[in-house]
Amino acid sequence: MRIIVTGRMSVLLAAGVLLASNAPTAAAQGTASVTNFRGQLGASINNAGAQLSLDVSRQRPLSQSRHPLLADAHVGIGGTVAFTPAQLGGGVWAEVAPLSVFVLRVGAEPAYYFGTFDALTSFTSRSDPFDTDHRRQRDSAASGTATRLYVTPTIRLRARRFVGLASADVERWSSSAAGPFFYAPSRDTLIDVTGDWLTTVTSAVLYEHPLATGRLSTGVTHSRMRGRAGALNQVQRLGLVMVRQSTSQLFAFRAPSLTLSAARYLDHPSKQGQWTAVMAIGFSLHR
Repeated sequence: MRIIVTGRMSVLLAAGVLLASNAPTAAAQGTASVTNFRGQLGASINNAGAQLSLDVSRQRPLSQSRHPLLADAHVGIGGTVAFTPAQLGGGVWAEVAPLSVFVLRVGAEPAYYFGTFDALTSFTSRSDPFDTDHRRQRDSAASGTATRLYVTPTIRLRARRFVGLASADVERWSSSAAGPFFYAPSRDTLIDVTGDWLTTVTSAVLYEHPLATGRLSTGVTHSRMRGRAGALNQVQRLGLVMVRQSTSQLFAFRAPSLTLSAARYLDHPSKQGQWTAVMAIGFSLHR
């Protein structure tokens, strides 16, 4: 499970990886395979936005060993549908975890933008200012499509109650926007419409405190996003995250979770020194 007005918020990546790393796999449950249905409703400020996403995945174990390095080894496939006030998107992915500590995922996520909330606003240069005021002045938001292809390797380590995570998103973006560059709200940067590369490296260290019905995880996260132009329009954040994961059931929803994150921009063309925050409610629908 991983939510700005048009797309999944990268600021939630560390918390999303944490939730995914703790999701029950087929091997962990001792079954041949397992299908998971999950959802997430979230909201953010600076950038302001909201998103509802639904995910379905199927996992099959690669080992029946209970050794910590092999217990969560698996292969899996999945799909996602996400809705925001500015876009409707979806995607498919496949992943392999040869060891419990390493997961490699590849996927594609096309999205249709409604032409609202400055989505797909066109710019003439990557160095153009693209803060809220400049986007509104251009008044060039348009309906259209954008597609993200990605490869995401993730390393997950555990030492007693401490969990360490390191993940890298290598993304290839393209769009039908007029361009030559367009504003991508989900990444808060300018992207070449003909094809552009973004790399986001995220790390987190969390402490898990067991509770009667689940656990409470708190920790520190850091993320840095760079485009093909290097340091130009680089986005770097340092923040705190809290995840309350429950093992109980709320109405028809199983294993509900609450994620809260607040981060400070260490580097950004227009938000350096400012704060951003995210809140997300997650839930499982599988039997």
